[in-house]
Amino acid sequence: MDENVSEEKISQMREKMEAVLTMSRAPSQFVVFYHLLETGRTMSVKELATELSLTPKATERAVAKLYDKGLIQRASFRQRSYTCDSKQILLGLLLLAMEQQERLDKLAK
Repeated sequence: MDENVSEEKISQMREKMEAVLTMSRAPSQFVVFYHLLETGRTMSVKELATELSLTPKATERAVAKLYDKGLIQRASFRQRSYTCDSKQILLGLLLLAMEQQERLDKLAK
């Protein structure tokens, strides 16, 4: 049973990392995601829009899409604010790097 749970978590991480890798096609999402990840702060849509010089509507759309993809989370202690779990992102990137290394190793054989 534990193995199934961990496989499910790994699958979810893969999906999130795929979303990160394709984010370059959505500049507003990338800017918001990077800012939350870099600063480590919990921020409202208004604060993000102001700091990033984005329109409130563009910021709202970017936040909604990032939230739907599971890349950012709602803050439990501050209403209508969002944060990015850097540990979760790091784990996903490590998984992605390990999988890429395995593929390269197989190709080298």
